[in-house]
Amino acid sequence: MASTRLSSNSDFVKLWTGFTIARVGSQITVLALPLTAVLLLGAGATETGLLVAAQMAPSIVAGLFIGVWVDRLPRRPILIVSDIGSAIVIGTVPLAAALGVLSLAQLYVVSFLGGAFAVSTDLARAAFVPALVGRSRLVAANSRLQASNAVAQVAGPSLGGILVQTLTAPIAMLCDAVGFVVSALFIAAIRSPEAPRSREAEASVWREITDGLRWVRQQPIVLRCITAIALANIEWFAVQGVLVVYATRELGLSPALLGISLAVIGPLSLLGAALAGPLTARWGLGPVMIAALFLETLSRLLLPFAGGTPEQAAVVLGLSQSLLGLTVPLWVVSSVSLTQALTPEHLLGRVNSATRFVAFAVAPPAAFGAGLVGDLVGLRPTLFASAVIAALAFLYLLLSPVREFQHPTPHAEVA
Repeated sequence: MASTRLSSNSDFVKLWTGFTIARVGSQITVLALPLTAVLLLGAGATETGLLVAAQMAPSIVAGLFIGVWVDRLPRRPILIVSDIGSAIVIGTVPLAAALGVLSLAQLYVVSFLGGAFAVSTDLARAAFVPALVGRSRLVAANSRLQASNAVAQVAGPSLGGILVQTLTAPIAMLCDAVGFVVSALFIAAIRSPEAPRSREAEASVWREITDGLRWVRQQPIVLRCITAIALANIEWFAVQGVLVVYATRELGLSPALLGISLAVIGPLSLLGAALAGPLTARWGLGPVMIAALFLETLSRLLLPFAGGTPEQAAVVLGLSQSLLGLTVPLWVVSSVSLTQALTPEHLLGRVNSATRFVAFAVAPPAAFGAGLVGDLVGLRPTLFASAVIAALAFLYLLLSPVREFQHPTPHAEVA
């Protein structure tokens, strides 16, 4: 039974705490992994773009299958196994560095496997939250998770930059591995039983995948939102693929200064997470999602024009990040709450994996392509092209019926 107040729901607090710890560590790795490639192994934009592509590839290669298992199996054990798997995979980087055998090939494997465990974690958590809090509290619960994400975006990059500069990038990633172990312990302490889910014993994996995709296709509002974020994700992962190289080589930022610049996203993410509930209540989910894409467009338009001294460039990068800080929680809280509220409980894993598949199928080619284009024509033109794509995503959603969508009618909860 969901507690009326989330703060008194001990099992949600455990999930929330584990998520927060794991996210702080993951944000360290977001910075430390490409810096390991750039500073220790001499990687360029093509190589860092491939790292991001490898991390996102599991969303395409395995995400739909993982969604089926999330609906077939208890979600809590999936969260625990995924956290432990992430700790082991990330822990191989400092170990290989200490033994003197670290290579780009290993970093690609770590990115891919880490991405696979991240998909499992995200899908299982999204399907588990409604059972812990009830569907009437989804916006509040997702707002709290996004607030933790905001804290991680402050602590992770800034701490990561300092650790990279003082202890080297591989050692910084050891903190992430430890964080996943601690997260697993918190998840293991959750005691709420999961409701049994009926499943057709004869249904094949492909049939169950098709059920999730069919449901998404038949929901026009959900499908339009997914299409818009798929378009926006082209520019998002294009920027992710080249940003570290752009900041360190073209703008001259040190690891610590880069970490601080990226961490600026955090305070505004806290504000965005705090505003998500009131704004969705006042404006509706559709208008809030459109506003989020507008802010993302403004953020991306700033990046190609960063310059001057490293400190001046860091200010522009920080301003770009601050706009993203508002974008991410407003979009995530609105879109995830919408999908969770509309989706039948027995389809949550598959529908979440289907939406993730459509939205993130563009990520690997976008990241890798941006790296290639950045090396061929320059990083600033590549970033400007990314800003144009962000504007197209905003216009697509603005001119669609989503702008009039207010609140979903929740699917009846399963007894």
